[in-house]
Amino acid sequence: MSSPRTTDSPLDNQLFRLRFPRSLGTYASYADVQAVVDALADEDFAVENTMIVGTDLRLVERVTGRRSWGRVIGGGILSGAWMGLFIGLLFSMLSEQALTTLVSSVVLGIVFFTVWAAIGYALSSGRRDFTSTTATIPMQYELLVEHSVAEEARRLLAAAGPSLPRPVTSPGGAGAPEQAASSSPRPAFGGRASYGQPAPERTEPPRAQDPRRED
Repeated sequence: MSSPRTTDSPLDNQLFRLRFPRSLGTYASYADVQAVVDALADEDFAVENTMIVGTDLRLVERVTGRRSWGRVIGGGILSGAWMGLFIGLLFSMLSEQALTTLVSSVVLGIVFFTVWAAIGYALSSGRRDFTSTTATIPMQYELLVEHSVAEEARRLLAAAGPSLPRPVTSPGGAGAPEQAASSSPRPAFGGRASYGQPAPERTEPPRAQDPRRED
């Protein structure tokens, strides 16, 4: 009987794990949560027990222009010229005819990249006649801390007062990460806690009542 196949996740790396993370708040920008961690570091807090998690991820695609035969061929010529120039400079150091080697490398680069770009555009059959840039952007950033030092971190942040950025959600407030996490079932003892979820507690099974005992 074959064992189930497991998929390795980057979050399984010990570097990206806290034993029982507690949430200190969710911030609107990375600059805000960075300022909070910097403030904790200035107070000699063990910041190695903290972790910043980007949440509410959005895939954003910014359309940068329209594709046409002219743009495709122009892009191929430009890319080929730069690549040919780079390769030509390397080979010209080992050749007695440096100029000839450099020029031939640039010409070959232009031809190859232009033909390659034209073939790719022709095979697309006009299904994607635009260029774009894609990025995955977190809308909010949650600051997590190990449960053993969570109270110390909250005390230091409270002492800092209004000089620090205010979180959009904080533990105990409306929509707080911990409050939302508490509504989900807790893992069994020894299991792995979710982000921002309190440490699991050991529960004892109910004791069986002695049938011979009379009320």
